Order: sequence, then structure tokens, then C-alpha cells
Amino acid sequence: MARMLESLLEESKANGWAAGQATLAEVQLDAALLGWTEVPTRRGGPAVSTLRPVDSAEAEPNSLSARYGKGAQPLHTDGAHLPEPPDIVILTCATTSTTPTRLWNRQRYGHSVTRLPEYVHHGVFLISSGNDSFFGTAYTGRRFRYDPGCMLPCDARARQTAQYFDDVEKYADQYVWSEPGQVLLIDNRRVLHARASAVQEPQREIQRISYHLKREAS
Repeated sequence: MARMLESLLEESKANGWAAGQATLAEVQLDAALLGWTEVPTRRGGPAVSTLRPVDSAEAEPNSLSARYGKGAQPLHTDGAHLPEPPDIVILTCATTSTTPTRLWNRQRYGHSVTRLPEYVHHGVFLISSGNDSFFGTAYTGRRFRYDPGCMLPCDARARQTAQYFDDVEKYADQYVWSEPGQVLLIDNRRVLHARASAVQEPQREIQRISYHLKREAS
């Protein structure tokens, strides 16, 4: 079984993501065998999150759901509020979903997106993380950190960066959950992802688990 996640990780080197078939339990066992570390994205919360469309009033503070409700969510990286965001995000769907997951990799889309603008490297954001909020940029050390739900632009370059991610969303791929038991591995360092509008599918349910890779494998 450990070959499944290894294979998906290798495949993700091309696009930043890869898809296969597995249960959440199989993913967790496989990751444990590989020495990956589970990363809860909420302080004190479980490593596994069940993602359901919710209205803004029901959502966690500073979350994308709090801002956008069941509507389309913008491109983001998971765990942007953490000092060290997860390397890998894995989504699984036991059934099917008509609401696609959107995926954007700067090396694949658009004539001008292979090279990031300088302001993406240098724009400063205030990153809300409870009592441990801090300042950071959207790209550093060859990895993205961006989430408009918890990152407030502090200068003109950061505002340009937020606009940039809005503009390039049109280049995102659509991953459709067309079969039961699909699993989607996302390189959270290289790829931004989003959820299309789920207004017409309030019953949608996706399981999410995030990982830090073993340093020698990352």
C-alpha cells in the first residue's frame, strides 16, 4: 500500500497534484509507513477535517467559509496561518461531488505566470493566527503561503499580490469528483487550490488530511 502515496507524490512533481483511488484509512496507514507527520489545520483540532459547505454565520472565524459561505472560494494554500504550513494536502471523497476542486500551478498556465512578479515575493501580509499572529509574504523559500481569509495586505505590493491571485484563477484546472473513493494529493507548497460554488450541492462532503513530509523526501 505504501507504493500508492509514493506513486502519487512522484506523479505530482509534474503538475503539483495527482489523483487515485483509496479510502481515508488507507491514506493514513500509507502515510504512517512513509513517516509523514499529520498536521492539524486548527489549533487543538483533529488531523482529519470534514469539509462541508456552510453559511457564513456558521463558519469558523477567519476561514474562507466565513467570508464566502457556500459560494465559490478563491485560490489559497491550506494552513497559511500556521508557522509552517503543511507540505501535502490530501482530499478524499467517499461518494461523488458535482462541485469541482480548482487547482492552479504557476508553471503550467498562461504566458506570463511561469515567473512570479516581484511584488508576490515582497508584499507583506498580516497573518492572523490567534494570539500568535505574524507578518509574512505570499511566496518565500520556493513555496506559497496565501489565504485571503486569514492574510491581510499591509502594503501596495501585498494588495497587488491579492489581485494577482484573483486574476490567475482563470487558469486553474477543474478536478471533478466523478467516482466514489477518489483521492487527490495536492502539493501545498507549489499549488493553490479553491472550491467552486457549492450553493447547489449543500450535502457535499470531502475529508481532508494534511502532512509534513520527511525532510529527506520533501
